[in-house]
Amino acid sequence: MGWVKGWVGKLVDVGEARTAAGRALLEERYAALLRQIPLLYVVALTNFVGLQLATDGDLVSPTSPSMILCGFVCARLLYWLRARGRRLTPEQIVRQLWKIWFNALLISLGFCLWALTLLKVGNPQYEGHILLFGTLAGVGCAYGLSSFPGAARLPLVFLALPLAVRLFLSPQPAHFGMGVSIILIILLILHLLHVHHLAFTELVRSRSEIAEGRERALRAERLAKAAKSKAKRVADTDPLTGLPNRRAFLRALGKNVAALERGGGGFALAMLDLDGFKPVNDTFGHGTGDRLLERIGERLSSGMGGGAMIARTGGDEFAMILPGVGTAEAAEAAGAAICVALKRPYVIEGREFRISGCCGVTLLTRDDCDVEQALIRADTALYRAKEGGRAGVAVFSEEMHVMHRRRAAVEKALRLPETQDRIGLVFQPITDLATGELRAFEALARWEDDTLGRIAPDQFIPIAEQISVIQELSQRLLAKAAVQAGRWADSVKLSFNLSAVQLCTAGSSEQILTVLDQARLSPHRLQVEVTETALLADFEAARDNLSTLRNAGTRIVLDDFGAGHASISYLREMQFDGVKLDGALIAGSEHSLRQRRLLKGVLDLCTAMGLPSVAEHIETEEQLALLRQLGCRDGQGYLLSRPLDADAAAEMASARLVKFQARRRAA
Repeated sequence: MGWVKGWVGKLVDVGEARTAAGRALLEERYAALLRQIPLLYVVALTNFVGLQLATDGDLVSPTSPSMILCGFVCARLLYWLRARGRRLTPEQIVRQLWKIWFNALLISLGFCLWALTLLKVGNPQYEGHILLFGTLAGVGCAYGLSSFPGAARLPLVFLALPLAVRLFLSPQPAHFGMGVSIILIILLILHLLHVHHLAFTELVRSRSEIAEGRERALRAERLAKAAKSKAKRVADTDPLTGLPNRRAFLRALGKNVAALERGGGGFALAMLDLDGFKPVNDTFGHGTGDRLLERIGERLSSGMGGGAMIARTGGDEFAMILPGVGTAEAAEAAGAAICVALKRPYVIEGREFRISGCCGVTLLTRDDCDVEQALIRADTALYRAKEGGRAGVAVFSEEMHVMHRRRAAVEKALRLPETQDRIGLVFQPITDLATGELRAFEALARWEDDTLGRIAPDQFIPIAEQISVIQELSQRLLAKAAVQAGRWADSVKLSFNLSAVQLCTAGSSEQILTVLDQARLSPHRLQVEVTETALLADFEAARDNLSTLRNAGTRIVLDDFGAGHASISYLREMQFDGVKLDGALIAGSEHSLRQRRLLKGVLDLCTAMGLPSVAEHIETEEQLALLRQLGCRDGQGYLLSRPLDADAAAEMASARLVKFQARRRAA
């Protein structure tokens, strides 16, 4: 039975429904059969009718099996006419192909038996007609099933071939020739069916491969688009808070400005800087700081509404686009709402944190919507807000506009080397409070510009740091100061302030020593003053630079001691040669018992650590007397001496005047 099943399976040749190519072959075969099978039944029916007419209807009756077979053909024809447009699954197509095969076998055998019966019992004059219509029916049906070779062979093998053999076996030479011819035609058609089957299969396979290739290309394109979209989201998203980052914010700001130029409504740009975040980050670790930033981002997103865009643009900096905000009052109210939302406490791992923020806001209108200028205005407003203390809010105004223009002019001037050369120095004496002996001169920068007028150091030094010219400017000022210090007595030191940028830049210490060498000033005559803020920028780099300077003989003084919250830790972790007390410790100490106790405690700490102390901003005799009483060694301030120009400082620093000043103070 196995060989029979194998032969039948090969004969049916229905394809493989479990593979994509097999399913495609089944679908194409079924689609072709939908077009061809009605023609098959028409051919079969035509030959039935032709045979009936050729035999004058004498050989059959309405109830004969042949007429039943004819009725069956008509029914199947109607079925296939109604089946057009119907879509089947591959499994349903396989079942339908088996039905087609079975019906083709049934019709072929039925027609063959009918024809052979007619030949046996009929009038011999009808023999040619019977053979003609029978073989035509077999060939026509084979063509109608050509898309299904397994079924197309059936009319040839079970209908046309028996009739051809009947002719081949006939004693009449003409019938013998016709039989041979028909057999050859059957063999040719079988070969053509095989060739057609191979071509059809190859065509379907090629189409399937093309379709699969197109699908793979489309899938790859979709994946590429998805990957590109994901990469874009990653590139435009802050990984910590999930908010847009600076890049995405600037692009969105540009789009809003473009819409505004086309006639859209005005909006506001807000910059937010957190107050008190750095101590949390330093004290409780970056993990806690990161979670705190996440909560802040969530609160800003939920509190600003769907129309606003909030982005994290830096460590603890955020920026916002506020649509529909068109007046200064509305902008200030929006900024205040942001600050109020931030003030509510945050609970992280059982700890409660309170963070505030300062907000600077600027309005953008159709007549004033330059992106770069808007960012500068918002930053200027933020700077003004921070001047007002924690949780401050400021809206950019004309007054700030004037300040902004001046700042831009200062920035432009500072970038010019000739301007840096024009920035001069004055020297304020640092003296022994007990003896009056001159210890050192602190070099202080002074800038008097022909156009801008007098510009205070607390204005141009921060700008120089922000535009990255402070390193070059400090080098120039140190070179000038070192030349002047060469005119002083060897016992008088030069005190020079190092900026955070200079202190935390690798190799700065070598550059400083090179400047001293070029001015022929010994490193032992230099003392550098550094602030806690400068050390915070990059403690390790600062420690390396200061160690190099100290090893060369330079004194290291911690400036503004008592102004920060972590100065004592720096005294423990880094070796200093002295400390300079912050002026806030001195101011009002002569009138406040609490202030005096605080001042005494700081001085006692310096004494306990063996560090000489310097008091600055001494302005009254009472302050001087109190500092002497509390044991402060050195001091400076307007009471002792205002800053002097280079010649006056050189005169004071001469050996004779140093001794004279000391004797006068002692008296």
